[in-house]
Amino acid sequence: MRWWGLAAAFALVACGETKVVCPSGYRVEGTLCYPIEEPPAADVKNGKNAALPDTGVADSQTPVPPDVAEGTDAEAVDATFDVKPDAMPDAKPDAKPDAKPAGHAIGAGCGDDLDCLAGLTCFNWPKGYCTVSSCDAPGNTCPGAAVCWGEGKFSQICTLACDENPDCRTADGYACKRLSQEFGGLDARLCVPGGKQAAGLGCTKPLECAGAATCLTDMPGGYCARLGCGLGDACDAGTACVLRNGKPVCLKTCKADTECQIPSKQARKCVAKTDLAKAAVQVCLDSAKSAPVGSPCVADLDCDSKLCTVFAKGACVSSGAACLNDGQCGAAGPCKLDPAKEKGTCSAPCSTDKACPSGGVCVPGNSDAFSGTCQPNCKGPGDEESCGGVPGLTCVFGQPIAPPGGVAAAGYACAPQPKGGSGSACAADSDCSGNKCMFNSAKTAGFCAGKCAAGQCPFGTVCVETGISYCLRMCSGNYDCPAQMVCETNAQAGTKVCGQP
Repeated sequence: MRWWGLAAAFALVACGETKVVCPSGYRVEGTLCYPIEEPPAADVKNGKNAALPDTGVADSQTPVPPDVAEGTDAEAVDATFDVKPDAMPDAKPDAKPDAKPAGHAIGAGCGDDLDCLAGLTCFNWPKGYCTVSSCDAPGNTCPGAAVCWGEGKFSQICTLACDENPDCRTADGYACKRLSQEFGGLDARLCVPGGKQAAGLGCTKPLECAGAATCLTDMPGGYCARLGCGLGDACDAGTACVLRNGKPVCLKTCKADTECQIPSKQARKCVAKTDLAKAAVQVCLDSAKSAPVGSPCVADLDCDSKLCTVFAKGACVSSGAACLNDGQCGAAGPCKLDPAKEKGTCSAPCSTDKACPSGGVCVPGNSDAFSGTCQPNCKGPGDEESCGGVPGLTCVFGQPIAPPGGVAAAGYACAPQPKGGSGSACAADSDCSGNKCMFNSAKTAGFCAGKCAAGQCPFGTVCVETGISYCLRMCSGNYDCPAQMVCETNAQAGTKVCGQP
């Protein structure tokens, strides 16, 4: 132990008394100063107080304020720094608030309304379902990622939206069901209870079907099947991903008709199909009938015509447009092949000797007025959805090839209309691949008109003699024509064409 110098430790004060005063960091004992020893590190960490300077008051626990000057009389310190016990804060450990924990949100389980967030009620689905009832009533809305849905008129509730089954309470029997306008009343995936009917069995509504399956009510007797599947979204065991009416569905697999029957008078068949991976499969269906002309397909078996014309095997890297090869992409290429993006449409050849199946229109080829390809009907300008998203197909008003022994009236059909070809839009002659641009009077819009070759013009145009024979755009009304052009009857052509007012 180190001692501090005795002579320096004494100071003479008034009234003949001596008072020992120690420098900072030392304590007084009798007439000597000793260093204040630091407590062990563990004690400091555990919150134990370090040694305090000796104030001359035995066993005092009163702390010295930091602004007290060194050498201040201990009695003065006692008088000016008097801490009263009842001035200390009340630090009751583990104090808990009396408030009730927050309730559950849309889709959570519940026993009664008090288990749900304010404004929500507990619906009587399995193990409860926090929701907003009668969400279709005026003024009611669904919060967050919730959708107003219900199987009946009086059971419209706010239902939790989802992407896949783990988003739902699977332990309580809930699943992420994908619905559509045809099968459920809206296009959405929702967390709802799964039923007891397995894939392929009959049903009348979505909640009767097990897991993520919904009820295909357009099939006699109903059919439990999951909507939506593909190469990255495999179907459950015992089902296969097959195009039905052009849409991918998980249908029950089979080996014989007897495996497909349901407890009703509706006969089912075990039908040969091709799945989306182009593997041969057999699935239960109510008919061997496939899809009509214009429907999406990946194999000939998908089509009534037994002809699937593939128009894409991938997508252009920059634009994402469907493509078969690099040449179709141009600057947006290359064309990246991807089996998941392979697309086709049901088609069929046609001619003056061979009619199209029901729903198809015989669209002539560019070089032959007597034969062509069956294409689907469409509704009018802008209805490209009816054309199945096939690149180059546009809803065009034109004259189809007449069926054998019949007459074909002019009408709308999905037909190829290449950029720069006859009938396509233009704003300058340079837009027309060497053809002429027929402008409106202000020369702000027009259509390309190629010269007639032996009177033959592409579908959607007709050959008209104007000193030089040109293929002019056919129309049924002004809406078929470019801006500020009118649809008027051309006596020579015997039909209506677009022209200047």
